Amino acid sequence: MKKTLSYGFKSLELVWKANGFFAILEIVTKLFDSTLYPFIQVFLLSKLLDLFTTSYANNFSDVAWIILAYLIATVFKSWLKSLVDVQGPFMQEKLWAYLDIQIAQKLSQLDPATFENPEFQNLLNQLDNTRGTLQLHSQRFTSLIDSVFKFVVAAVVVSSTFPIFAPLILVATIPSYIAWDRLRVRTWPFYVERRSLLVRVTDYIKTLLSSDSTSKESAIYKTGDVLINKIKLEQKKYFADFAKKNNPGIITVFFSRIIQLSAFVYTQFLNLSRVFQGALGIGQFALVFQQSLNLVFSAEQILNEYSSIGTRTKYIERFFEFLSTGKIIESPQNPKTIPTKPWPTVIEFKNVSFKYPKTERYVLRNFNLTIKSGEKVALVGENGAGKTTLIKLLLRFHDVTEGEVLINGINVKDVSLEEWHKNIGALFQDFIKYQFTFKENVYFGDLSKPKKVR
Repeated sequence: MKKTLSYGFKSLELVWKANGFFAILEIVTKLFDSTLYPFIQVFLLSKLLDLFTTSYANNFSDVAWIILAYLIATVFKSWLKSLVDVQGPFMQEKLWAYLDIQIAQKLSQLDPATFENPEFQNLLNQLDNTRGTLQLHSQRFTSLIDSVFKFVVAAVVVSSTFPIFAPLILVATIPSYIAWDRLRVRTWPFYVERRSLLVRVTDYIKTLLSSDSTSKESAIYKTGDVLINKIKLEQKKYFADFAKKNNPGIITVFFSRIIQLSAFVYTQFLNLSRVFQGALGIGQFALVFQQSLNLVFSAEQILNEYSSIGTRTKYIERFFEFLSTGKIIESPQNPKTIPTKPWPTVIEFKNVSFKYPKTERYVLRNFNLTIKSGEKVALVGENGAGKTTLIKLLLRFHDVTEGEVLINGINVKDVSLEEWHKNIGALFQDFIKYQFTFKENVYFGDLSKPKKVR
């Protein structure tokens, strides 16, 4: 429960950082629109009915305050609703933009060793789904707050006359919570992991059929129908498995709602009995009836929203796990300065052994190499011999498992990463050609030059 609520507040915090005051306004509008305004309506109606049934309303002035209060509440509701309806889509785009910036900033702070970690790649592949889930999570959490507020208001109003109503309705809602919670646990993977696999296959095949580099082959060998059939087979399996988990929930949800209905019918039997006994007026009966309905709806919504939020929590957790991911390779706290002479520097691999994280095979073992100042060296070898690995170790994209990489006699681990990378020019096999202007491509190669790019 603690984790569920914690991530709920964290999601609202992100909305606040993206949209500021509007995040609070949206919650206030929801509370007023779905709880306070309906309560004001039925409260004023109950007063009006009581005035008419007791003959206290003799002329228009006796009910003028009721009409005025209703108009004020309605105008205020209309203003809040108009503001949120107009600004809502705009603020939603701002939230998506803010999340994009958060993701981009985190990606820019990480190092190549992190990106080569398979676990991090799995986390990265889930970010798009998680981002959408995060937005729904904040909306669900806002609905949970609204439901709690609605239940408290209804319980306070009803309990003054029928103290048993609120606990009775809440207990009768528990079977519905259990039914929905079990259904969500069974089906949620189909909305996330299983669906993402289906989407990846579908998108890949659509790319094969539309890409300039692959569509020609598809046209020659007439593979279109075969590829489309593969999508159909994946969809058939997906929906068949989905139905097996989803359809049994119909019966359990139905019977849980019968239990809720029985509890509500019993409460209204007690409510109506008071009217026949002369203990309640028509207006009071209407107020209790409407607030009892609110108890039923809000109790169900509280438990269902909590269940939904709890199910999403493990996926929301992935987003915050991503934001908290740190570098694998860090600069030393007290970096050493590389001696300025000789220049170019002498590079030495001294008894270097290396294996990639979570693997057992050594790519390099007791490797020794000295590149003298100004010397030009070409590394030649078979694929997998370790040529690229040597460059990664030199650039400190990874740290050696054993041994040392020395720069003018200084261990590269003891040198500031930022300072070391400033002294390096690298053209990788899979180098980047930025899809920007030529001037920008040149500028990105050396950001220390004056920026004259637009």
